[in-house]
Amino acid sequence: MRNGEALKISVLAPFPKYKDGIPRATEELISKLCEADDVESVSVIAAKKEEDFVSYSLLRNEKVSLFAVRSFLLPWTLLGTIKLYKESNVVILFGHPCYVFGPSPLCLLQLLVKLGIVPKAKWMQMLYDFVNYTCPEDYVGAPKETTLYKVWKNYFVQTPVHYIAISEWTKKEAMRYWRLTAAQITVIHLGSFTIPKIPRAHFGSKKIITVSDISPRKNHLRLIKAFELVHQNNLNNDAELMIVGQLRKDIPEFESTLRDIQRRNKGIKITLAGYLTDSEILSLYEEADVFVYPSLYEGFGLPVLEAMACGCPVIASNVSSLPEVVGEAGLLVDPYNVEALARAISTVLDDDELKREMSRKGIAQAQKFSWAKAGAELLAVCQEVAERQR
Repeated sequence: MRNGEALKISVLAPFPKYKDGIPRATEELISKLCEADDVESVSVIAAKKEEDFVSYSLLRNEKVSLFAVRSFLLPWTLLGTIKLYKESNVVILFGHPCYVFGPSPLCLLQLLVKLGIVPKAKWMQMLYDFVNYTCPEDYVGAPKETTLYKVWKNYFVQTPVHYIAISEWTKKEAMRYWRLTAAQITVIHLGSFTIPKIPRAHFGSKKIITVSDISPRKNHLRLIKAFELVHQNNLNNDAELMIVGQLRKDIPEFESTLRDIQRRNKGIKITLAGYLTDSEILSLYEEADVFVYPSLYEGFGLPVLEAMACGCPVIASNVSSLPEVVGEAGLLVDPYNVEALARAISTVLDDDELKREMSRKGIAQAQKFSWAKAGAELLAVCQEVAERQR
């Protein structure tokens, strides 16, 4: 800050036991804030049931303190949260409020803001995506979550003094669904959890991989249909599709289509690998000939960035945020067009020189994204918000 005072920051965030991209990104950004000399302290407010899942590497930082919340409605918890809020220069909500607050705490928050007990001038919120609006079929609890999204839109959308979107696409979605203005939102791209490698020179595994939980918007149904065409047009029938990720919910059409494809095509190689560790996925990125991500909707697309960082040729959808991440380093296709997806896969599989070129371009593209850059940009917004209060 201009007056030389270091920032005191409070953050509210979900910390589930099994962390996907968003909780991992949250911890990475908090760590980067702690590295800055301009930050005095970071108070992490986490649900009591999740406090054990805040990474030890984060908690051992001397700037970090943990405030565990059993319920925001308990008097001592409420008083402690308000005290932290007032002592902080900035309060950042990582993740959507419906993942942190239930309906009753949201109503209480609205009352506290109206009474001026919780001044909104300090509040910042991260925006990742608006998938509940666009793809509610992805989630078992979607109706409840969508209701909470609507409550936030109707009563709280002007509470945060500023928003952070992880892509230009998410910013546009926020302006569309929540009627926020462009001036209210700063775009800060995420970084890769994988350090960019050197370009790959050798290919030939014939492995095609995709990494994501199996859900309707991830478009696995069209991917396996496209792979059937690739298999039928491949004279050696030696290509393999490996799907890494757990089944998020029962998708009868995916399961029945997979059985039909396997019955029609003797020896076709489609592997459902399920959950794999980070190191196992990293090895696959370094081995596969093609990484395919035909998702219908993404707020950012971390697996695409990590595949590029490993030098794996990338084919991705030409919708939502993915063109932003891929740039000109990969092939972008219409995710609704099975034939176009199959042609793109076959084109890359059959051309080693193209794969080498895509590997070089992918690594160069991945180097444009980093956690150091994201952390510095987030700190700059925090400083601006804190300075504005003065």
